[in-house]
Amino acid sequence: MIFSLQRRFVLLLLVPVALILILVGVAGFFYSREYLLGQWREIARLELEKTAHAISMQLDEKLELINLIAKSENIPDKTMTQAYLIQQLAQQEGVIFVDIENVKNGKAESSRRTLNGGEADNDYAEGLYVMEVCDDFGLCAPTTDPDALDRSLRIIRSIGDEDSGESKRLLVRIKFDSFMEPIRQMVQSLGSSACLVTSSGQLLAHTDKSMYSRRMLGETGDPVEKAVLQKIRKRAFGTVFGEGHPPDVVAGFYKIPSVNWYIVLFSEGPVVLRPIIEFRFYYAVAGMVALLVILILIRVITRSVGESVAEISTAAAKVSTGDYSGKLPEDRSDEIGELNRSFNTMVEGLERRDLIEQTFGRYVDKKVAEELMNKPEALRLGGEKRTVTIMMSDLRDFTPKTERLQPEQVIRMLNRYFSRMIAIIERYRGIIVDFYGDSILVFFNGTESDIDVRAVAAVKCALEMQQEMEGFQRENRALGLPELEMGIGIHTGEVIVGNIGTESRAKYGIVGSPVNLTDRIQQAAGYGRVVISEDTYKSIGPCISVSDEFTVSLKGVQEDRKLFEVESVKPECVEAVSAYGDTQNSHEL
Repeated sequence: MIFSLQRRFVLLLLVPVALILILVGVAGFFYSREYLLGQWREIARLELEKTAHAISMQLDEKLELINLIAKSENIPDKTMTQAYLIQQLAQQEGVIFVDIENVKNGKAESSRRTLNGGEADNDYAEGLYVMEVCDDFGLCAPTTDPDALDRSLRIIRSIGDEDSGESKRLLVRIKFDSFMEPIRQMVQSLGSSACLVTSSGQLLAHTDKSMYSRRMLGETGDPVEKAVLQKIRKRAFGTVFGEGHPPDVVAGFYKIPSVNWYIVLFSEGPVVLRPIIEFRFYYAVAGMVALLVILILIRVITRSVGESVAEISTAAAKVSTGDYSGKLPEDRSDEIGELNRSFNTMVEGLERRDLIEQTFGRYVDKKVAEELMNKPEALRLGGEKRTVTIMMSDLRDFTPKTERLQPEQVIRMLNRYFSRMIAIIERYRGIIVDFYGDSILVFFNGTESDIDVRAVAAVKCALEMQQEMEGFQRENRALGLPELEMGIGIHTGEVIVGNIGTESRAKYGIVGSPVNLTDRIQQAAGYGRVVISEDTYKSIGPCISVSDEFTVSLKGVQEDRKLFEVESVKPECVEAVSAYGDTQNSHEL
């Protein structure tokens, strides 16, 4: 079924545009999401750090007074000094109880003084988070009764010599709520909720009323709280994002430096990401409007050219099946007429290319194929006897050297090898008959009568192929692959040249005993050598320099054969080969 132009535009234009809009929107959403979350992370870090510093300052101020009270035990007028310092400590925000107990034989005797409206303290008061002053610089880790309702902190500071059996200890109770004012200010600026917890997850204080009856962070199974609890055991600061896009909850935490407490901040994801959520809605509306406008334009534009495009589509369908008979009218002077003319030219080129491929295969140089196409007899099955120069190359010990490689490595290496060799063969207008594994069979002079010039071209081609192997070897060494050597044999003889095969499948090539003889000659060629037969040497001897002359017994050949190892081609003969490539005329050597 041939789709209308309108449907094609919808499929090929509207759908891609819609996909692009979706991809851009999704990518933009996630990019903006990460950007806003990153901004929230930085802002939250700054606010948490500022709040933690404020709480730390409150604690440090109280601890400094506690340590001064402890140190005043050793001065002469300790009673007045301690009374003054205790009064100063009692006036600190959140301090509800201060007392000095006498401890005899492990038992405490207290005056049970009550300050700031608090009640007398005792060792079994419920809801106390107990923290001992370990030294002059800070507090030990807190302990607490998780079932207690009263959220207050008791600080214990030893005074005097415990080894004597009589000592004193300073008891201070502080409401946790007194540390919450900086946290409440932070929550107001970020529009969130927050809590104060220990490293084990005990809830000390919070701004969310729904958490009043809770004792531990994560006890409800909330995944964000659990993730926060896991991270605060390892890091002093971090953020956790909940599930969803945008996440339903984002959380950040920061450790108060002077104690093992953490401020945990919770924010609603939709509130943090409100700008991109609104943008997502407006982007979707704008995208739908844009797609609607494009659809209207498609209908308007395609109506006038629908019939012409349908005609071209019909002709293209015929071409796709191999039918090149359909020609489009070329009488129009507009863009459609130009398109029709270009289409007809393309069909003619395709028809000619298919004919070349079907007749001469893939390995004939395009220029040679064009020459053959201009001769009608070259298109017929069968052939004619001609004297040609045959060249065959082969990689030595290829199988044992590559047997440990992966098949993919072997194929890639052969493709690199063939690409280098084929480029040289085409430059010298050689006709590749076939590939036999890692071997290449080529013949020269298939359409010309100047045998000698084409024989020199074959030798020059072989020498350049051996030179090209140096670059191939460097690549193999760089890739960690085995180094390979190539031997090349060349022979000149009479063969049958033409189309071999059937009407449905034919190949332009050569047949005859010289082909087999060339194969035997290349087997006698040493690594990196070019060896020619005596017949080739008689034809082009004055044009070449020979480094060795030897006689060998070739397999399948009755008589011994004299072979010649070629070193180079003389300059004057190289010019003749170049002139042949430029003018396609014969030259006498």
